[in-house]
Amino acid sequence: MRSLLLSIQYASIVGLFVESWIIFRRLKHAPLSYLFLSCLAILVNNIGYLFQLLSTTEEAYVIALRFSYAGRTWITLFLFMFTIELCKVKFPKLIKNSFVIVHILIYLSILTITRHNLYYTWTDFSTDKIFPRLLHGNGIVHHIFMALQFFYIAMGFNWLFRSWRKANNHTRKKRLMSVIISFFIEFLFFIIHQTKLIELARVYDITIFGYVIGIVVMFVAFFRYDLLGTKEIARDFIIDHLSEGIIAVDANDNIQYCNKTAAEIFPGIESDSANLIQKIKDAVLNKGAISIKDRFYSAEENDLLRDKKNFGKLYVLFDTTEQYEHLKKEKYNLQKELRIDPMTGLYNRKGMEYFSDILYKEALQKGKSLFVCICDMDGLKFINDNFGHGEGDRAIKNLSQIIAEAADEDDMAFRIGGDEFLILGLKDDATKTAEEFSARTEKIIAEWNQKLKLPYTIGMSYGPILQKITGAANEFSDLLRKSDTRMYEMKKQRGTYRR
Repeated sequence: MRSLLLSIQYASIVGLFVESWIIFRRLKHAPLSYLFLSCLAILVNNIGYLFQLLSTTEEAYVIALRFSYAGRTWITLFLFMFTIELCKVKFPKLIKNSFVIVHILIYLSILTITRHNLYYTWTDFSTDKIFPRLLHGNGIVHHIFMALQFFYIAMGFNWLFRSWRKANNHTRKKRLMSVIISFFIEFLFFIIHQTKLIELARVYDITIFGYVIGIVVMFVAFFRYDLLGTKEIARDFIIDHLSEGIIAVDANDNIQYCNKTAAEIFPGIESDSANLIQKIKDAVLNKGAISIKDRFYSAEENDLLRDKKNFGKLYVLFDTTEQYEHLKKEKYNLQKELRIDPMTGLYNRKGMEYFSDILYKEALQKGKSLFVCICDMDGLKFINDNFGHGEGDRAIKNLSQIIAEAADEDDMAFRIGGDEFLILGLKDDATKTAEEFSARTEKIIAEWNQKLKLPYTIGMSYGPILQKITGAANEFSDLLRKSDTRMYEMKKQRGTYRR
């Protein structure tokens, strides 16, 4: 029962730490969360160590040791995380999570310290000094724990000194230096304890002093120099929640800061920063837009000045997708209007010039044949002279519908003159003859004349040509001439020829 209750107690301590981790991770400012977590860990460590000092039996000492390590296991890790957030280091989340798992395993090995030799290879409880001690040999898990602490300290110092050198603000330099001093104090006491440079270290864990003094220095800096930069945090919070993307670069175009919106716009901003900044510069220079995942962004460039000294550039990215899409739609509609014949609804000569080039290139690229057919209305002069030009326009409209119906579904029909039309289309088989088109067209014309019952007959002459595209010089112009010639041959045969 006693073992069960102790297990529940230890599990509750671990559970509280996990809960604290989850709660503090959800605070707005991560550096503050990790700083308070480290304080909490140091508090637990100190309480546990106090129980160790008051122990009179080995069993009581081991229980106090387990409680103490519920805090000690996490102190350097939390300070390491604090440094990452304070210095804004891009550290892989997977590795951070791996460190947490490793520390959980380390603590589990301490909870079961009497059942194996992973943490301590041997132990001997002694009361021959002013405080009780647990003499021991260090196991593999203990070595791993020590190595991790040295790694955290080394990396923390490295990031702090690099951030201190880069800081161009006097207050920020003081903040970072205070953290460096705090870390140095903790590291100094840690080294003294490990090497037993002073006699006290042989009977007392003086890292307790180091942690306490270090935290006190850090809190003094917090109130004296606004350690976490409350104003900067507030500013960053506001900037992060702007709808515009903000990117700051130094004089060498290296990105020094980007807000949350910019990071969302450009997910690979760190890995492809040079290419990105060049795109933004081009957009500013050409007054154009940057296209990213079906969105369009315009860019604004500003100089970063302080005390009349230029530190780089600040780029502001505006989401102009709606405006761009509106302009694009307006442009498309305008271009469409310019290419559409208002009377018939077919494409006009401008449309023919635009689409004929596209169809010709596609036919050449895909090895297809191009269908070309010039059509000319028969008897328009007779209709105009006898029934008026209004009726003539009506006849042209009816003929345009006949042509649209006679053309294949994928063909394009154009009105290229007063009563002159053109049909263009891509075909897979160049061996087909014009008879199919002619038979279908004559049938449609007859049906329309029967349906309309007009005092005149609607008719047209046409010259269907189907030829495989080879890319020869002036090939399309030659096809138009061939079709025009065949159309006039039909007019001569029908007696409607005119020049």
